[in-house]
Amino acid sequence: MKDISLYMQFGLGFIGWIYIVSKAGEWLTKATFKQWAKRRKESRQQKAVNELYEAYELDKIDSKSTVRLTTKGNLVIMMYRTGDKA
Repeated sequence: MKDISLYMQFGLGFIGWIYIVSKAGEWLTKATFKQWAKRRKESRQQKAVNELYEAYELDKIDSKSTVRLTTKGNLVIMMYRTGDKA
């Protein structure tokens, strides 16, 4: 009788341990994925800025000129250089 009780306690303890480890793994995976997604989003934004820079040759504008871009939805983006080019 004591053997069955011992096996049951061990089995329930093991099941509990597996549950705790799986929840910790789930939390770690979610936290890692959220950080990766945040970094990916930042890099997407930086890629868009780099493409804009290359497409309109923004490195060639001087302090006296401006670049105006109008999008489909009547959004106007105006860019100009402040001071000397570094």
